[in-house]
Order: sequence, then structure tokens, then C-alpha cells
Amino acid sequence: MENDTPIFPQEIISSILVRLPVKALIRFQCVCKDWKNLFRTPSFIAEHLHHSTRQNPLLIVDSIISEGNPWHIYLLNPEMQIHEFHNTHIIDPLMPGLVYSSNGLLCLKLSDSFCLWNPAIRVVRRVPKSLNNYKYEHFSVGFGFSPIINDYKIVKLFLSGYFVVQGEVYSLRTGLWRKVEVGKLEGVYGLGGEAFPCNGEIFWIGKKKDVEGHYWIVSFDIANEVFTLTPFPTSHQRSYNTLASYENKLAILFPTWIENSESYVIDLWVLEECADPSKGRWNWAKIYTSRPNPYRCIIWPKIIWRNEIVCSVEAFPKYQIEGEEEDYEGKVVLCNLSTDEFNFFDIPICSYSPRILEYVESLVLLDNIHV
Repeated sequence: MENDTPIFPQEIISSILVRLPVKALIRFQCVCKDWKNLFRTPSFIAEHLHHSTRQNPLLIVDSIISEGNPWHIYLLNPEMQIHEFHNTHIIDPLMPGLVYSSNGLLCLKLSDSFCLWNPAIRVVRRVPKSLNNYKYEHFSVGFGFSPIINDYKIVKLFLSGYFVVQGEVYSLRTGLWRKVEVGKLEGVYGLGGEAFPCNGEIFWIGKKKDVEGHYWIVSFDIANEVFTLTPFPTSHQRSYNTLASYENKLAILFPTWIENSESYVIDLWVLEECADPSKGRWNWAKIYTSRPNPYRCIIWPKIIWRNEIVCSVEAFPKYQIEGEEEDYEGKVVLCNLSTDEFNFFDIPICSYSPRILEYVESLVLLDNIHV
């Protein structure tokens, strides 16, 4: 108390502000210069992000194109409410697609380059074009963050005949592209699905020429810029699969067909550090198997969110032919890992196979790194 006027200590003020949504903090920048500067400090941004990640909404990206708004994004919040995520006018509405999200930053693939976008603070940064115009038409892209070096990186792997032949990395901290050695990826081909970031690394699923039919995990260490290969679980070499994160560990989701049945289950495998050095550093462990899919449709697992496996929906071809198909457009299925329950959930104006990603609002800046 000073002059009979109550004054909160700065520590209490910061503790309150750090728990507020980004939208409120943007408005509060006008309160005073001290607050505006506070919201740009690395410690405040990091603590705000820590609180935000506890209430991660789900980012659902729809690729359907409609007149007037060709690119739809929806947010599913913890209360299971859907909100449309409006595009910024800076973003080209006809862009080919979104690569991935990390700490509130979205990496968007444009027609000739990329851009990084923090929609919460309405900031976009255009990424310069790659170093060289390689003759290879196909490439695979990953995006992620390393807390060790406090930097975001975009990895671009060029493919020739579906084999990895060249690599480039863009650093947000330096604003530059540089070549990266891909020697350990010699003979790796067919990088399928979307790249997945987890714990300072970016992961793909691929195959090796000298081991036909076997899948491998291709990982890129963001801090050290090196690639490594890890074998797949041996029992799942020819299944549809998708990468996910479970309890901060890399995981794989597999739909496994039940023999002599039209149904299947979803298996969850987690990559854990092996306690026995003689067996290698890493080991796959199956920690969950769902009950059989109760619906007359195909559900493809996409991501793990708030103890739920989120799946996109596709009608069985058999029922489509027989005229018994249902309308699955705009629906996703949630499989609860604790109760083993399956539930449909409607996403308005959503396509049959939406991109489903995690997203969290943050104050992460694009002019320089503050995490």
C-alpha cells in the first residue's frame, strides 16, 4: 500500500496476464508501454505458451474449395465447440496447402515458396525461395521446433524417382536456406504421409531399397541437422499407418483388420528408450488396442488429442455399391483411449478427408525467435 492506493506487485500482474488468451493480450498492449514490452519478452512468451498447451484446441484444416472462401480452417476447442478460423487477407486463399503447425506457428506451402503465419497475433513472414531450382519435381516437407537451439526449421527433401536425393533446411533464426547432407537416406524412397514433429525432431515414414516391403522411420534432428533411420514394428510392415505423439513420445496408429471379419481395430504403438543396451537404443511397445470399429464405414486415425484418437471417415465401397451408404461428409470419429468408446462428431462445411492438426495460440514472434 502506498498513499492508501492498492498496488499489485509486478509478479502478481505477470502471473495473471500470462494466463489470458492472446486476443486479450493484444488489446492490453495499449494499456502501457511496460505491458507491451512484457508481452514480447522471451520468458513471458514461453510461460504463456506453457499455459496454453494445457488447453490445446484441435486445428482441423479442410481442403474443400468453395466459391468465396476456398480454404476453410476450423478450431475444435476443449468444450467440443467448433469455430471457423478466419484467414488473413495476406494469405493467398488458393495456396496449395498447409505443411504443419508448431507452437502456434503455421507453415504454409505456397505456389513457389512457403510462409510462416502466427494467426493469433496476425503476423506473416514470407520464406525466401530455395537455394537452387532442382530438376526434381517432387519433394517432401517437414516443419518443427527445437528447444535446444530455440529455432524453427523447414526441411525440404527433393525426390527423384521417389528416392531422396537432395536436402535443404530453412532456419527462422537466420532467415536463410542451406544444404543438408542426406547420405544416411541413400536408398530411402516413398516418404508417405505428412511429416510429423515431436521433441525437437521431424519424422517421416519411408522404405529402403535394400529391404523391400519394410517400412522405416526417417527422423531429422532439428538442432544437429542429421538424419537417422529406425525400423518399424515388425508386425506392421504393410498396414496403413500415421505418426502421432503420445505422452511426449513418438507413436504410430495402425488400423488392423480382424481376420474373417469386415471390421478392424486401431493399434497404438509407442517408441520408447530401451533399458537393455544390447537390444538397441529404441524399442516399439504396443500400449493400446481399440475394440472393433462399430460403424459401417472406414475410419482413418489421424492424431491423438486430449486422450482421443481423432479419425477421418470414409464409406465402405461395399455399401456404396449396394446403395446403403450414409452421408459421412463433415464427420470425424473420436475414439477414447480410456473408455474405448467411439463417437461421431460433425464438422460443418468439412470435406470427406480433412487435414487434422494440433494448434495452440501463442505470442511467438516471427521477426526473431522468442520461445
